[in-house]
Amino acid sequence: MLYRIALLILFTLFIHSKNTCTFQDQHTINNSENLLKSLQHELKDPAYRTEVLPNNFSYLTNLIVVGNNNNQPPAYLRSIIKLFSNMLKGASYVNAQECESFLAKLPTLAQPYFALTTSRAYITQPALYDAHMFDRLHATINNALFMKFSSEYDSFKKNPNEFLTILSSEILSLAQEEVTREQLRQGIIRFAEIALNKLVWNVEKAELSWNITKRIAHDLAALLEQNILDDLNDLDDLYWTLLTRYCYFIELTATELAPSIFATIKNDISAGNILLLSLPEQDALVESKLSYLQRTLITAEAQSRAYHKNNIS
Repeated sequence: MLYRIALLILFTLFIHSKNTCTFQDQHTINNSENLLKSLQHELKDPAYRTEVLPNNFSYLTNLIVVGNNNNQPPAYLRSIIKLFSNMLKGASYVNAQECESFLAKLPTLAQPYFALTTSRAYITQPALYDAHMFDRLHATINNALFMKFSSEYDSFKKNPNEFLTILSSEILSLAQEEVTREQLRQGIIRFAEIALNKLVWNVEKAELSWNITKRIAHDLAALLEQNILDDLNDLDDLYWTLLTRYCYFIELTATELAPSIFATIKNDISAGNILLLSLPEQDALVESKLSYLQRTLITAEAQSRAYHKNNIS
């Protein structure tokens, strides 16, 4: 509850510190008593969810930065991500370019919240920072037991109950840190899924839409590199969401797309430089991402060429 209240206050303070004319500037705040009331009004206003948020993630970005600057714990970021995830559910679309801009910053923004402040004392191998949480927890608990018994054995003999109580408390802290990180990780994954499922691209800038899609794939991979994601299956799921949404965009706008976009995508496929398609398939029982994209392109290109041919003639 304390984190939620702090989040609400920080969010409102940031919004009303803006000097430019924005949606949030409609409200005048005279004292701290009205901060939460104003925020509640703004978040409940459908216009924010449907018109502002889908095209602008700047408030989310700045709130994460505020938390970093004030050394907020992972629970702070988890509350922010949860808040914006729920608001984003009310949006009918998400601007793909704005989403890509945010995702490009997210690994750097979120990394401080994934710092292992408690476990660090018991991590003896750098590779453990990138290990799966259960592997790391197993190693840190073993190291904690070894260090404590080897350096404080006399204390154990003098007062076993007190020694074990302190030790169990430290082990519990190690476990809580890993669980908190995993909860935050899952919150980020849910946010990304919601955003990717609502992406829209500018049909008049087809080449740019493809470039944005490729950049989003790189942004998501960066989350894995920074250990914000720690499972290839999670990255594969996000790639499927991104690809499915982009193929849906191609299907819907096939007759409006210039034929050149299909050549561009096919050339990238031939060159083998599409990260979105380079991840090994995690489920061999279903159609591959490459096959899915190629099949979509064949159908959409045929529609595009037929439409442009008929209109020219």
